[in-house]
Formats: sequence, structure tokens, C-alpha cells
Amino acid sequence: MKFISAKNVGLLVAAGLIASTGTAIAADTTAPTTTPTAKTHTPSPEIVAFKSAIATYRAGHEAAANTFKSAIATAKATKEAAIKAATTPEAKAAARTTFQSAVATAKSTRDAAFAALGTKPVRPVQAAK
Repeated sequence: MKFISAKNVGLLVAAGLIASTGTAIAADTTAPTTTPTAKTHTPSPEIVAFKSAIATYRAGHEAAANTFKSAIATAKATKEAAIKAATTPEAKAAARTTFQSAVATAKSTRDAAFAALGTKPVRPVQAAK
């Protein structure tokens, strides 16, 4: 017995039409409209200030971290190119030393940027009810 017969195709088409008709009928009904009686929540000025401060902090932190990552990637690429081009062990050692100093500079720059951001803002305490 074949699965794809004229009888099975007819049944599948009929089932598809019935399913799509049921969905179309359900979509045509309108939901009752009611006016909302619940109060809308307005955040306190402390929360608004906190959200602004944390957004600024996160943006600065992300920028410093991305700058660090790109500096490390550049230093790695430079080191690998210098090692491939080097013909003597001294030149390879100089490339590694240059890489290490570039990493140290990137770390100190990142740490200085993090320190300039200050401490992470703290969410204000919710008042007791």
C-alpha cells in the first residue's frame, strides 16, 4: 500500500482547509475592550538616576574591555608576524619581549580606565511598606 495515494492527498487537503478556516474564524473575533483601571508604575527619581548611572558605567566598562581586547589581538598579530619574519633567536626573543611589554601596557591602560569609572553604582534600597 502506498502512503501517497489520491485518497490520502484528498484527506490532507481537506484537513488543511478545515484547520485554516478555524484559524481565520478565530482571528475575526474581537476582544472586548476595557479601560485599564490599574495604575501605571512610575519609577522613583532614585531609580531613574541609578539606571542612567549604571548604563554609563556599563558603556565605559565595555569600551575599556573592548579596547583591551583589540590591543591584545594587535599585539599577538604583530608578535606572530615578527616571529615568522625573524631569522635569529635574538630577533624572536625581541618579538616576545615587545609582546610582553605591549600586554603590560594594555593591562595598565585598562586598569586605569576601570579606576576612572569609579565604583559600580548601587541600586537604591526599596522603602519599607
